[in-house]
Amino acid sequence: MALPTAPPRPQRDVVAAVVQRRSRSARLRRRRRQVALWAILAVIVAAGSFGAGLLAAPIDYNFTPVAPQSVVLLDDQGRQFASIRSPQDEEPVASADIPVVLKNAVVAAEDERFFAHSGVDPLAVVRAVWRDLTGAHLQGGSTITQQYVKNVYVGSQRTALRKLREASLAIRLEQHLSKDQILTRYLNTLYLGNGTAGVQAASKYYFGVPVNDLDLDPATGQRSDTLALARAATLAGMIPAPSVWNPVHDPKAARDRQLYVLNRMDKLHMITPQQASDAFGSALPKIVAKSKPEGPTIAPEFRDYVADQLKGTLAFNDTTLFDSGRVRVKTTLDLDLQRAVVRALHDVLPNRSDPEAAVVAVDPRNGDIRALTTKQKGGYKTGGFDLATNASRSSGSTIKPFTLAYALEHGHSLDEPHAAPQCVTVPYHVCNAESGSSYQTLRSALVNSINTVYGPLGVDLGLNHIVKLMRSAGMNVAPLQRDSRGKPFPAQALGVQVSPLSEAVGYSTLVNGGVAHGPRSVLRVRSQLDGNLYTASGQPEGVRAVPRTVAQQVTTALQGVVDSGTGTAAAQAFPVYGKTGTTDDFTNAWFTGCTHTLCIAVWMGYDRPYLHHGRVPHSMVNIEGTPEVFGGTLPAEIFAKTWDDYRILQQPHGTLPSESPTPSTVPSAAVTVQHSPRPSPSRSPSKSPSPPPTSAPPATSPPPKPSPTLLPTPGPH
Repeated sequence: MALPTAPPRPQRDVVAAVVQRRSRSARLRRRRRQVALWAILAVIVAAGSFGAGLLAAPIDYNFTPVAPQSVVLLDDQGRQFASIRSPQDEEPVASADIPVVLKNAVVAAEDERFFAHSGVDPLAVVRAVWRDLTGAHLQGGSTITQQYVKNVYVGSQRTALRKLREASLAIRLEQHLSKDQILTRYLNTLYLGNGTAGVQAASKYYFGVPVNDLDLDPATGQRSDTLALARAATLAGMIPAPSVWNPVHDPKAARDRQLYVLNRMDKLHMITPQQASDAFGSALPKIVAKSKPEGPTIAPEFRDYVADQLKGTLAFNDTTLFDSGRVRVKTTLDLDLQRAVVRALHDVLPNRSDPEAAVVAVDPRNGDIRALTTKQKGGYKTGGFDLATNASRSSGSTIKPFTLAYALEHGHSLDEPHAAPQCVTVPYHVCNAESGSSYQTLRSALVNSINTVYGPLGVDLGLNHIVKLMRSAGMNVAPLQRDSRGKPFPAQALGVQVSPLSEAVGYSTLVNGGVAHGPRSVLRVRSQLDGNLYTASGQPEGVRAVPRTVAQQVTTALQGVVDSGTGTAAAQAFPVYGKTGTTDDFTNAWFTGCTHTLCIAVWMGYDRPYLHHGRVPHSMVNIEGTPEVFGGTLPAEIFAKTWDDYRILQQPHGTLPSESPTPSTVPSAAVTVQHSPRPSPSRSPSKSPSPPPTSAPPATSPPPKPSPTLLPTPGPH
């Protein structure tokens, strides 16, 4: 019998290799398990160490956030003239001043086991997980203590680390503060929408009563537990989403949440079903939405303009402005000049029935806004429409210096003669007041505001080019109105839509040698806690908008307007470069006058320049003894009286200042000013056409388009 032979050698090698691989795999698996175990152990140790660190980390248990403070506004000499109130109104109160019914409503709505847990509620956490998995509408997992910690200590960032810190701090806080202390602090820092933080500010805003008077009806003086319950349920219902369940913006949603809170209070036996029914049956409590007004100031429009610049152009947020300590903003305002323009405007237009008006003063050397005020129907409303910066009105003949600048830049000259007949069609019909035909140079036509020269010239040069130059000079010119073929209406050669601020900025460019500076209102922002937050350039770099020689020629011609033309009522003891402007039907009247250190633009008109659905012009006739208001009448008078008042405030002994005003050293006491009479304008050209306004509050129906025919009308321009 033959013996079995050994398997071939290659087969034995394969078997050995398989065994070897299995052994290596087993070792790798053991090694991986060991690594995983060590990793898990390390995580446990690290988490434990981290948690222990959180539990041992120092914490100020008596810390209470500082209520947001108003921003103080100073003029260029450091004198306070206004403040900007924080958009978040916060007014902490003691526990005894918070009604028990409100405390119960908040606990029922937000954390029913508040008085049972130790800062973190395991049952609430399970409910929150179940809600996330099933989409069920249950209470959230955060306790009132955790919400307070989030609001005050750790913030709202959605991370696991933040939640861990929140939970650990909540546990520690409950070991050092009583439940009533935590609840009171929570109710004092809780955001409840519309800029209210805390139940006191919210109660005053929504109901018009302090929180300890939730049961008081201000209209009758009667007190009612049912009213207090209804109000408490309304406030408590807003807590998770005050912008959504807001009784001001969405009363129905707020009503639904009020019912939810009342049902929760009933379920927890805090109130009876009858009490819940009575509170809900009395309808949503009357909402007054009454916030604190801004403090009084002589420059409310400028204050709001600065606030917009801080948050817009300079990109400061509320936290930086209102929570970083007492912030002081040094502005460009000259408080004495501001007092002067306010006084002059009131002296010339003292009655409510007088037209609206706006005055803006700008330093041509840097664009600094030195004064800004308005006279508006019903008075200026904080945060509302500002005629000085928001309104666009037809400029009338104040466009002519820019037409002249563009003409000079493209080969024309000041002494170039032009025919100036009484009327001309280009293709619209435009007239002057003076009869007969004559010739005028571009200089004399500007001085005397001759429409039949500058109307055709503007059309020939091209309105698009003139507007482009105005915009490069810093003016925010509204888009030109165009016909069905897309061409600008020719009448706009004698008036485009601009704001008083734009007028002051554009003329500043001309008297500054053609270098434009955008309007500036803020020089420095400083916090007591954080030091300097912003400092403006001492001399901002301007932009060349008009060639220097051209700007100088235009400025020379503008001096003639005040010395011997339509603006003589604005003349001073020093050179003034200015221009008058009046639009068709006396709907707008302008005077913009400058020195090399100050440009003052004055506009008069009506907020809605057309009556009866845009069909009848709201003309300025028989105003304060002036039969027809042209730019050379009341607007020029406001300019002149501004300088008179400013001279008195700047110089205690009444000596005339130079054209460059010296810094104020005079106290801000009221003064009595006697104004000297002004010479009357020596010329009487016609008015300029008035395209309808483009950025005023809308009228009931669109105003009419510019008329193609202008009849000759007497009076200075």
